[in-house]
Amino acid sequence: MDVFWDPLAQWLGAGSLPAFFQHHADQTLEFMLAVDWYQPWLLVLLACHCICLMITLLLRNQSTALSWYFFLLLGLAALTQPLNQLGHQHWQQFATANYFDPSGLFIVSVYAFPLIFNGFVVLMIILKTTFGLMVETKRRQLTRKKNE
Repeated sequence: MDVFWDPLAQWLGAGSLPAFFQHHADQTLEFMLAVDWYQPWLLVLLACHCICLMITLLLRNQSTALSWYFFLLLGLAALTQPLNQLGHQHWQQFATANYFDPSGLFIVSVYAFPLIFNGFVVLMIILKTTFGLMVETKRRQLTRKKNE
């Protein structure tokens, strides 16, 4: 991870951002450096998000399945608060530190945001398919009208 974080820390520390953004960039970087990203449960969570993205890409031509998958992703994202409470109660069993604060910043960052991003990708695929169908329908209407 140092290969990624060290250059980012140098760039952010070089005063390359306005003061307002510099403060938030510093806090974000501190947050990212404070987490041990090699914990097994975080690696499994990352793998799950990668699998979700692969499922999205595999379902891109199956509109009905993709629609159901979209609602599944949003349902999983809706479980963020109960999962945060469970994580707060049982963090000693799987984590080295209690990342599950009452505000839920950590779980939103590592669990909910990737699910919502994946849902956004699904939504873009559905919209692209819908627009394609609209264009095809209009072309058929024009062809039918031309042949009459």
